[in-house]
Amino acid sequence: MVVTGWRPSSAICVVGSLLLLLGILAGAVNRSVVDGARFAEHVDVIRTDPVVARQVGTAITVRLLVVDPDLVAVRPLLEAAATSLVSSPSFGPVVRAAVRQAHRAATSDDPGQIVLRLADLGVVLAGVLRVVAPSEAARIPADLDLTLAQLGGRTVGARTVRLTRTVGVLAWLLPFLALCLFAAAVALADDRRRVTVTVGRGLVAVGAGVGAVALAGALAGTLVNTDTLRGALVAAAAREFGGTLWWVAAVPATAGALVVAAGSDRLPRLDAATLRRAWDRLTPPAPGRWWRIGRGAALLLVGLGLLVRPALIARLVAVVGGILLGVAGIGELTAPLGTRQRPEPAPASWLRRRPAAVGGAAGLAALLVVVLLGAVPADRRLPAATTGTTGCNGHEELCGRSYADVAFPATHNAMAAADEPGWFLPEQPTGLVGQLDAGIRVLLIDAWYGQRTSRPGLVATAPASHAAALAAAERDFGKPAVTSALRIRDAVTTRPTGPVEPYLCHGLCEIGATEWAPEMTRVRAWLDAHPREVVTFVIEDSVSPADTAAVFARAGLSPLVHTQRSGQPWPTLEEMIDSGRRVVVMMERQGGGAAYPWLMPAFEWIQDTPYRNPTAADLSCRRERGTDANPLLLVNYWLGNDFRSLVTDARAINALAVLAPYLARCEAERGTRPNFVAVNYFDQGDLFRAVDELNGVG
Repeated sequence: MVVTGWRPSSAICVVGSLLLLLGILAGAVNRSVVDGARFAEHVDVIRTDPVVARQVGTAITVRLLVVDPDLVAVRPLLEAAATSLVSSPSFGPVVRAAVRQAHRAATSDDPGQIVLRLADLGVVLAGVLRVVAPSEAARIPADLDLTLAQLGGRTVGARTVRLTRTVGVLAWLLPFLALCLFAAAVALADDRRRVTVTVGRGLVAVGAGVGAVALAGALAGTLVNTDTLRGALVAAAAREFGGTLWWVAAVPATAGALVVAAGSDRLPRLDAATLRRAWDRLTPPAPGRWWRIGRGAALLLVGLGLLVRPALIARLVAVVGGILLGVAGIGELTAPLGTRQRPEPAPASWLRRRPAAVGGAAGLAALLVVVLLGAVPADRRLPAATTGTTGCNGHEELCGRSYADVAFPATHNAMAAADEPGWFLPEQPTGLVGQLDAGIRVLLIDAWYGQRTSRPGLVATAPASHAAALAAAERDFGKPAVTSALRIRDAVTTRPTGPVEPYLCHGLCEIGATEWAPEMTRVRAWLDAHPREVVTFVIEDSVSPADTAAVFARAGLSPLVHTQRSGQPWPTLEEMIDSGRRVVVMMERQGGGAAYPWLMPAFEWIQDTPYRNPTAADLSCRRERGTDANPLLLVNYWLGNDFRSLVTDARAINALAVLAPYLARCEAERGTRPNFVAVNYFDQGDLFRAVDELNGVG
């Protein structure tokens, strides 16, 4: 007796669909959670959720009141200030950097404890109170320490490592097995067309399953009690991570619909006649009242969408257009012969003899896109674009000018980047290459010796340099700020694990470090892509000339460096570019001597202005270092060492109405053009316009 009710191919398709569903979900987790950069972006979005910000602000206030119960008199002010701080855009780089660093630590094999401290938050809040309630500011304890989160030790870390590795494997293994099962089901079936339709229905079911997970997350977010910090975080996370699943769900559902249509011979051909008939239905000669109302409402919604969310509408149009083009392509491949007039019928091609196979392959090819996207974490960093200008540093007028007769936009502490992990007290929005992309041409950097530690992402100052580095950091930022930042280092058990190497650090590498040689390799790639640019480095050097020269050699920059001989006039920018020697390097403390003459002693060539200016009224044009005979003038144009207001201070003094008159005053007092205009947060204000005015270019 033959049992006809059970079909092995159908069972195989069901198993394949379940594996694919699990694989796509694993891919979504791998893409959004296991990928550290994307996870940090999601966390930052959650941080800006108004309910989350309010609950975090309340938690901070409660901790403040534990430290000093008398502050209850200004509790509403504290809550408002803390909430505003947590949700502010300026807090984003801090959160993203901290999350990326914690993510790397949590997914490593290190057995040590992980403790995250936002140690400076109390100091920042004290600064807010000094502005809005000066009389209450003194009541904030000087040793305030806010512990916001603590993650567990070895057990949690090991479990997290195993989980991330498992998810990464499942993200590609399960979809691969599912596709193998689908292929086996079709190959083993007596009626392959029917099984192709079954596979397509399975894909539609997979899309529906992913959509159901997204819907469940959205519903869970609405049911959670958001009156607690945990509840607010859960609700915001459900909305943020669940929202990414809707687009993921659309891919298998659409692919399945195409496969079903192809296998059922129901896929229409989108030729000119079909499109004309569709248009005729949309524009009848005498449309009824409700038809006109519906069509008008649809057009109005599309128009409003283009005005309010043009990017979203463009994505929707692209998705719909892609689906229609896919339908048209499969319709052409699977259409039966005889649909068009031919002089002599030709034998059916292989493609048209097997429409189900063609349709299935086309649909599954689309599905592979989402599988591959889920299995491979993203790297969003794009290479710099090549410039096509024939000018010099962006302007034809500068080509014939001597290097010493050109003004260049410059950045103070250029290595201290807010968008790079691990940097406390950053003074620029982005790193060296990002600054070069924006138009900065003089980079003031600090070089120190550091060592990697057992904690991923944490660099320790080399023991021989530690005392000098600590003194430099306290000089620039003040002892309380440095002590606060160092709590991150003290909160974890670390040990040096790597060799002593040159790093870009602002004194202490524990509060921010970038390995120097790889960063200079990226600078070399940027210079290759921008052959008409002259770039200068002014290095506050606690690294020897020999090791500095080795960094430049490893990065491939040695052939590009310029050596200026004493007593000789500076070449023009055009001459430097034509010679290929278009990188100027100066060292503030040592210089390269006869061994490395291109490492020029900075203050034999530069005279500068004071670099300690507590307020805008203190900005002076008097000479600080160098001699009046030195041909290059460096303007140190930043305020004080109050890290709580670095961005707003820069925004205030970098404004054209403030910066341009100051530069004109310095040019008049010193009798020479300011060559290097060095600022904090170059993206605030009008640095580039002020420099263009100095150069007389538009």
